[in-house]
Amino acid sequence: MTPDDLSSLSHDEMREYLHRQMLSSVSHDLKTPLATIIGSLEVMTMLYDKLPEEKRRSLISSALTEAFRLDYFITNILDMAKFEAAAVKPRFEACRMGQLVQDSLSRLGPLKARGELEVRQVGERDEIFTDPMLGSRAVGLVLHNAFKHGIRKYDTAEPYVEIEHGVTGAEGFVRIRDHGDGIPQDKQALVFDKYTRLQRADQQNAGTGLGLTICRHIMKLLDGRIELANHPEGGAVFTLFYKDHQAD
Repeated sequence: MTPDDLSSLSHDEMREYLHRQMLSSVSHDLKTPLATIIGSLEVMTMLYDKLPEEKRRSLISSALTEAFRLDYFITNILDMAKFEAAAVKPRFEACRMGQLVQDSLSRLGPLKARGELEVRQVGERDEIFTDPMLGSRAVGLVLHNAFKHGIRKYDTAEPYVEIEHGVTGAEGFVRIRDHGDGIPQDKQALVFDKYTRLQRADQQNAGTGLGLTICRHIMKLLDGRIELANHPEGGAVFTLFYKDHQAD
């Protein structure tokens, strides 16, 4: 359905459309990793003694990867419900932007091993007053998106993601650039809507389409914002700006 079609829907029709989108997304995206986990463990159970060690490792790796993916989906669905119910309250304390990045990376699981990552500190300093748990959660959601879509144009084998972080004035920031195809200007606002998938391939790749929506909710709670642009040399650039609450 095109944006023009959506704009012509009544309030009740829009709710029904979003409800169908949610059910379609959730039913497919939860079953897909679960099927892989069950299939891998079934093969291991029935043929364990007959399988070479390399095949066993491969099956375990597949099951673990999909288990992390399933956990990510379920966490996003539950978090979305919490944010829509206004049940999340920030707790501001002293932390470092670099630590937010490292905490988010530690929770990516096998996904971060898929590609190349470069992290740099820039800006005047790195200390800030914000909610470190929510702050790192927001970074992790953008990183998940970058590793999923940041395939290099000259090398389709793995993504390449660059991260810059620091504090300038009364704002902390984390800038995340992938090296994918970027996002068309007229589609950039849509990526923050629930259940949005811009590319046809996204319909085949498991993903609830909630990550960037949740990220925007988090940044609003932290009195910050998230901005999106395309890099002149290619790829999408997401920048998260965090208000330094110590400066109040």
